Amino acid sequence: MELWAIVPELIIAGACLVLVVTAAFTRDRRPWVPSVLLAIALLAAMIASARMLGRPAIAVFEGTYAVDRLGEVFKLIVLAGAAIGLCVLAAVRPGRMLAQAPVALAFITLGGIGLTSSLDLALIILFIQMISIASYVLVALLHERRPALEAALKYFLYGAVALAIMAYGLTFLYGLTGSLDLRAIGAGLRGADGVWIAFAVALTVAGYGFEIALVPLHFWAPDTLEGAPAPIAGVVAVLPKLGAFAGLVRLLVYLPEEAWRPIVAAVAALSMTFGNVAALRQTRLKRLLAYSSIAQAGYVLMATATLARSASALGAVAFYLAAYLFMNLGAFAVVARIEQDDDTDAIAVTRGLGYRARIQGLALTLALLSLAGIPPLAGFVGKVLLLDAAIVGGMTWLAIVGAVNMVVGLAYYVRVIAAVYTPAAYEVRPHRQLRYALAFGLTVAGMIVLGVLPETVLGWMHLPGQFVR
Repeated sequence: MELWAIVPELIIAGACLVLVVTAAFTRDRRPWVPSVLLAIALLAAMIASARMLGRPAIAVFEGTYAVDRLGEVFKLIVLAGAAIGLCVLAAVRPGRMLAQAPVALAFITLGGIGLTSSLDLALIILFIQMISIASYVLVALLHERRPALEAALKYFLYGAVALAIMAYGLTFLYGLTGSLDLRAIGAGLRGADGVWIAFAVALTVAGYGFEIALVPLHFWAPDTLEGAPAPIAGVVAVLPKLGAFAGLVRLLVYLPEEAWRPIVAAVAALSMTFGNVAALRQTRLKRLLAYSSIAQAGYVLMATATLARSASALGAVAFYLAAYLFMNLGAFAVVARIEQDDDTDAIAVTRGLGYRARIQGLALTLALLSLAGIPPLAGFVGKVLLLDAAIVGGMTWLAIVGAVNMVVGLAYYVRVIAAVYTPAAYEVRPHRQLRYALAFGLTVAGMIVLGVLPETVLGWMHLPGQFVR
């Protein structure tokens, strides 16, 4: 048996089984127990993944699962996203959700790390479904809250359609090549009819596009993130995206470039343009961050479009996703506190936040500045790497579109920051920051470390050629 190859997956899978039972017995008296257990499991899985970084690239379980640096780096990013997401979820008011949310989070994490290394179409569908179903459950946890229930329903309906389209595309890939193995599919597609290849790839990418919230499969994101409680909205905006991007990269490195390059480039341009333009009109923080996440996904896809031509593209994608999890979850952590204090996420209530709650104001400001790409934060380095990958990969036009969109995005981020530091009359209230301190501290530290010491992180994210052939 090759169980050594899936130690991180086994740890999280075991945590899923334990948490299902534990949450049922502790939700009333000790709702924090599942969070502690999941934190231990995530730490153990991260250590196991880090120990596997130096192993040679091989395929295990009859060639259906990869053990390589590409998979392990993305697993670490997904696990780190889950750990930060757990801190954000733990900051909510105690109650039944506090015990049950880690269960759904564990299943999303398992699906995400499984997707990073899957070489078989059946496994890809399995892990994407795991991510999706657990995400639906997480959004619907507060079923007595009507907006959350409506958000979960919209999420489910859009997801069902997108995943059905993806499954249809996968059947075309199988029909064209007679194989479920991504490597055999990539080899078999060379010489096949280009029209059918493009059709199959476009349908297949739809499933990943839904999880990532790419145009035109983005419609669920603004309504779902607005209806869900802010901590859950942050997790749903980040964690499925990390796993889906890893799976998409894994798919594209094996397929012929001409089959997907134009599709990915066009979707990247549409996503970042639509996301930024739509965000300019928003008056609520969660909807603004939802449209911002669509634009951010477009930026990452810009480098993804050059995977076959730019040696730095894989590292740029991995680095930016790592930066994204810190800056986006950092922003949602502050929104969660604002929503809890003021019972609204309207941008108007952030007026004077930098004076009445300095820690919150600073954390939100740094997160938004990083999302905008202001040095010396992680978002700046990430955007430079993405633009460089696009230019080196021969897609200068896409880099220009990305640069223009980054300037447009700066407008709505600065608008919120200006409100945060606009003097206003406010009521002095006691602020218990302890439950939020860990989330604020980790996200701010991550943004600063990745921005100030990018070479250290990029060193172990160097991925070209380090995946199963």
